[in-house]
Amino acid sequence: MQRMPPAFLYPDLAELCIVLDGEVYRTGGFEERKQSLSSDIIVHGTKRGSLHVSYREECPLHDIGPFLKDEQRLLDVITSRLCKVIERKHVEEALLDSEKRYRLIFDVSPLGIFMDQKGTISHCNRSFLNIFGVPKSDVVGAEIFDYVNDDRLHQLFAGYMESSRPFYENEYSARISGREIYLKSYYVPLISKDNVIDGGIGLIADITSNKNSEEELQNQKELLTSTFNALQDLIVVVDKELKIVTSNWKSDMICHPEVDNPHPMMCDCFAHNLMPCDPCPVKDVFSTGSMKEFEHTDPVDHKVRDFRIFPVYDTKGDVMMAVSHIRDITERKVTEDALKRSTFELEHAYEELKSLDKLKDEFLSNLRHELNTPLTSIKGFSELLYDGTLGQLNDGQMDAIERVVTKSGKLQNLIDSLLFVSTNQNGTIRYNFEQIEFSSVLTNIVNIFFDTIKEKKMHIHINVDFDSCFIEGDRTYLPQVFLNLMDNAVKFTPQHGAINLSAVIENKGVHVILEDTGIGISEKDIPNLFQKFYQIDSSSTRNYGGNGLGLYISKVIVENHNGKIWVESEKGTGTKVHVRVPLKQNHFSASSSSPSVSCERPLLR
Repeated sequence: MQRMPPAFLYPDLAELCIVLDGEVYRTGGFEERKQSLSSDIIVHGTKRGSLHVSYREECPLHDIGPFLKDEQRLLDVITSRLCKVIERKHVEEALLDSEKRYRLIFDVSPLGIFMDQKGTISHCNRSFLNIFGVPKSDVVGAEIFDYVNDDRLHQLFAGYMESSRPFYENEYSARISGREIYLKSYYVPLISKDNVIDGGIGLIADITSNKNSEEELQNQKELLTSTFNALQDLIVVVDKELKIVTSNWKSDMICHPEVDNPHPMMCDCFAHNLMPCDPCPVKDVFSTGSMKEFEHTDPVDHKVRDFRIFPVYDTKGDVMMAVSHIRDITERKVTEDALKRSTFELEHAYEELKSLDKLKDEFLSNLRHELNTPLTSIKGFSELLYDGTLGQLNDGQMDAIERVVTKSGKLQNLIDSLLFVSTNQNGTIRYNFEQIEFSSVLTNIVNIFFDTIKEKKMHIHINVDFDSCFIEGDRTYLPQVFLNLMDNAVKFTPQHGAINLSAVIENKGVHVILEDTGIGISEKDIPNLFQKFYQIDSSSTRNYGGNGLGLYISKVIVENHNGKIWVESEKGTGTKVHVRVPLKQNHFSASSSSPSVSCERPLLR
């Protein structure tokens, strides 16, 4: 702007203004006039501004007003020069930006080094320095072979090998700072027109993690291969064309592939009719996409094999392969057949046992009826004789007839017990549940055994904490429970022993405890007490008598009354039997405990 005024016709009056990128630069006296010169500033096809010239005062007109045409051409030349200066400035700035970007990219990329035609390193980046842990001053000027272990690259720089390849690469291990790492190097030579190496670019990357991953993957592959080959069953993987992709070849029914044909057809490898061919189950898996399972008996060797064929899908959901799992189950089928035969024989034996059991029950039932007929007469006439209805008997006759009455009563109990067992097994026992006053049941049982207790000089203690209570029970069967329990207590308690009978109301039921000071029961025998015909030992049976049905019948009756019975005992210290039966609600009255009594006086009579 300072140099331009002298170039105009009236330099003392010339004023200038430059508008560039929105900024305005002008001399002090510049004013926009109608008659002025202007020229646009266009850079790379884009208008960036303009250059204006005007006079402060009116001047004579010339060929284009107060200006000359040469002055317009001068202004256009100046504007053109200005445009080129701006373009060159922009190119320089772009080059600087580009250089900064490429320097940044080079510094953080694995592209490690530049070298000259002799292999001397002229430049390196931070990635290279980080790998080797050395300062840049030690690298620049060093030989490439101090960091790259590549014989071919050494031969290339020594001139023993032509530089015909576009690049050279190599993998090798190195120990850096006491740590074993794996490196991968690339070298791209820069070849001149005369086919001479002017230098080159090297790239070094730490591939330790990749190498470890590859080794781990290889180990996993070897493990899977070993596991696959260790399977005793035959595994065959086939493609859509039914060619074998892989197999563990674990059978004499499949032939190993030939060297020139590693993937033969599946049907060509099987020795004979190992798998049914029509319809082909493998083709069915490819067509249906579902697993197929079946058993097939080979008509040649008569072996039975289990086939399971699974589809393998690709990423699109299409079946790409099929895996056939073939297992020889001949021995298992033989075992299953033998087991079926054994099961049939056991079922047949069970039916025979059921038939025999039924015959036994019928026999016991018939025996009861056959014995009852003469027993009724014996019992009836003996009781008539004992009561004196048929005349007076002397002392010897009374003693004899009393024994007959007693033994006939025991025989009657035995027949009734056998009939109960038989009827219970057939499920034909019918209970007549009605309201029963429970204390009277206990009173009657104690009175039945009064004479026996008195004869053995035993003491009985009764403790009932209620005057009366009512339960739902059968008048015939429920008293039989306490009759059996009291009979055992009296039978197995020696002379001068004691029996304690207590009854309490608890948890909406009546809890009866019958305790004696008898011979007791060992712990190992208690779980078997309620089994049919169970007797602790033959000597006890002979000494005390019994048929092993009393506790079994008692348990059946109590449980059919929704109750529970259990025993606590110890060898030589006596036995405690618990019976609990549900109480008919709101049907009892409490009282003070009854006093202890002994057999010296009538009991509850």
